Amino acid sequence: MKTMLKASLMAATIMTGAPIYAQDSADGAEESDNKVIIVTARKKEETLLKAPLAVSVFGEEELSSAGFQDITEVTKAAPGAFVEPYNDVFARVNTTPRFRGVTVLTGSRLQQTATVFLDGVYISGGISTLGINELQRVEIIKGPQSALFGRNTFAGAINYVTKDPADDFQVNLDVTAATRDEYSAGLSVEGPIGDIASFRLGGNWSDKQGHYANVVLPGERLGDESQWSINGTLVVEPSDNFRVKLRASYQEIDDGTPQAIGAFGVATHNFGGFALDANGVAIQTDSVVPSPLGSGRTESVFRGRITSIDPSLIGLNSGQMAIDNFRGLQNDARFDPSDAVNNFKYTPFNVDQFGLQLDSLRLSAVGEFDITDNVSFNFLAGYNEENFGFFGDFDLRPDDSFTSFTARETEDLTIEGRFTGNFLDDRLTLIAGASYVKLDIVSLGGTANFLFSPIFFGDIFRSDPFITGAETTGLFGLIDFDFNDHFSLTLEGRYQEDRISDADVNIGLATPISPSKITNFLPRATFRYTPTDLTTLYLTYSVGNLPGGFNPQVASLDSAQRMELAALAPEADINFDEEKLENFEFGWKQAHPDGIYAFNLAAFYMKRSDEIFRSIELVTDTSPGAPNPTRTVAFTANGASTDIYGIEFDATVNVSENFSVQGSFAYVDATIASFPVGGGTGDFGDIFGPGADVAGQQAPRFPPLTLSLGGTYTGDLDGPMGINSWYLRSDAYFTGPFYISNANVAQVDEAFDVNLRLGLEGENMGVEFFVTNLLNEDAPNSAFNFADVGFDTRLMPGGFFDFSREGAQIGLRDKRQFGVRLKYTFK
Repeated sequence: MKTMLKASLMAATIMTGAPIYAQDSADGAEESDNKVIIVTARKKEETLLKAPLAVSVFGEEELSSAGFQDITEVTKAAPGAFVEPYNDVFARVNTTPRFRGVTVLTGSRLQQTATVFLDGVYISGGISTLGINELQRVEIIKGPQSALFGRNTFAGAINYVTKDPADDFQVNLDVTAATRDEYSAGLSVEGPIGDIASFRLGGNWSDKQGHYANVVLPGERLGDESQWSINGTLVVEPSDNFRVKLRASYQEIDDGTPQAIGAFGVATHNFGGFALDANGVAIQTDSVVPSPLGSGRTESVFRGRITSIDPSLIGLNSGQMAIDNFRGLQNDARFDPSDAVNNFKYTPFNVDQFGLQLDSLRLSAVGEFDITDNVSFNFLAGYNEENFGFFGDFDLRPDDSFTSFTARETEDLTIEGRFTGNFLDDRLTLIAGASYVKLDIVSLGGTANFLFSPIFFGDIFRSDPFITGAETTGLFGLIDFDFNDHFSLTLEGRYQEDRISDADVNIGLATPISPSKITNFLPRATFRYTPTDLTTLYLTYSVGNLPGGFNPQVASLDSAQRMELAALAPEADINFDEEKLENFEFGWKQAHPDGIYAFNLAAFYMKRSDEIFRSIELVTDTSPGAPNPTRTVAFTANGASTDIYGIEFDATVNVSENFSVQGSFAYVDATIASFPVGGGTGDFGDIFGPGADVAGQQAPRFPPLTLSLGGTYTGDLDGPMGINSWYLRSDAYFTGPFYISNANVAQVDEAFDVNLRLGLEGENMGVEFFVTNLLNEDAPNSAFNFADVGFDTRLMPGGFFDFSREGAQIGLRDKRQFGVRLKYTFK
């Protein structure tokens, strides 16, 4: 019955839709009568229709009318992009976008596969903390973007473009209230300053109570979020040939008990525990033996769809005992704060409750100077600082087992300059530029205490922080030549030098291995054919790179041990190299001459090679007095590969002057093609044996199938207080099931979200009534493997404290909400 209801509502959504694309222009460009969309995804202004790359654009009008709150929601409508709300670190600080099935299961800022830029400035901190109500548009660019954007754009990039000040003085107010105690407010003041400048000052506040009760503490909710921010923008245009935009923002977050997380523990295991044959391959049987690794059998796991969990298991041990114990450790007389925070500008130890405390400062300057009629110079500079402390329940169980503390300070500096010239009657465009990005990360924690004991916390609190960083210098260029009115060729490239540093890897080494320098050339070539002004066909070849790093445990081995390791794992070395992603793409963009429809189609094949993987081997322990004959060597190496095929499609249809619909579709097949012999295959090898061939498995943590449908019907109205129109909007998003690991045994269930909005609008005001998650969809919104370290017997029958026995942690979706939103502009 529920499936039939979903199908009916999907069909109903098609009948009440709205275009997905922005309806506003960019960077001060004049909006034409047919509302041409301008994008800057290739470091120059061009129309969305003519831009030969897969990019989804959401303008200010669409961001507001769809009710998007953050990038997690925006990517639901962008085919080929996906964001899990929570992953790797249990807070709103480590969420990263994923594109086209490319996933790296690490929280390292240095190895993220996609990056968000704010007005072209690199952002290294948590993207889910960036609000979108101050944005003019969002450009979601799919496929490798390293040629022009550089660092950490291995599989794609997202460019946030902030609003420019209005030409006339005005005050904007936006207030929202929803059930389950969620409230937000935004206020901005903007206008001209004389004849050469304009300003915008804004502030935002939001407070959200969690949607799930904590069974441990009656009355406490899981997932409370609270934040406020202020921002200011100054645009100066002293002449027709010079413009600069200065922006500053500051934000504070004070979240309560962490988000609602459910647990699938050992009690749910229904697969595995197999004996191994002589080749190290699991002998699969119908019986399940929930045995840990090292017992002569493979690991047991849950196989099937992860749908929902027992409500009695939704809880965190966030009681006063844990908080008092944590404060006691902070005030421990044995603890000298100068030892732990001497490298911190910000002291994270003011965290005195469960949850997240974060502050961020972002500064940027973006400008353009027209040197001649056909040559211009663009520059940008930006500085970002983000600091957080997070205290949470490490095992995410209602029982009193593990708690954890994590703190991180991230700073990044971006400087870029580029010259753009248009020659031969604009048939030839040349771009030449240079960029510099410096990233510094100081972190503590990732530790836990058992039964409120300081056996783990104590040592970390008296140790130095971990310090990592990178300096990336790039020289980039573009040549775009129109052979005639229909054919053009674009060649882009970047020479990039990465200098990666990690102070800790040199500890105990006779020969330091950090810093390390890696150089690369990253090309992109595009052939474009435009048979008409309303048709664009293109073929693209592009390359992306993911930075390498260090293996300190390999560096600490003597020559005999290294030879022993090389025989077991030839790929293991002191350094691991960059990963490479090659993209071959065909695209078709089409529009109707009367604006009745428009669509984008992209089909691609991507080869992911020299893929980074993590492994463990045993070598002889030759140190004097060694208690064991062997020692464990953990390392990161290259050598795996993945084949990725996919298709992305989105379309808008204006059925009538009042009625428009849109939809998007993406299918991505990411299949592991090869893996080094003897390399550690992680979860797959744990379950199916170290000798089993992982080739043919689907890459995890990305849904192969996603759909979106939505739109708006508008009508005229002669109402009070200047109300002159009304609208009805609906949006539906389908996320197909996806595997949580390369073992391909446990899947997150499919999800179907439907939102409805009914609004009244006037020249200066608007009121909207809405419902989100109309069907009260309860499928998880994220999931990942995690050591089953709780001791609740419902989850861990027969014992606990066994890190080799894994369960699954799942993020719980927000429940249905009703709300009202009021907007007013004072002019």
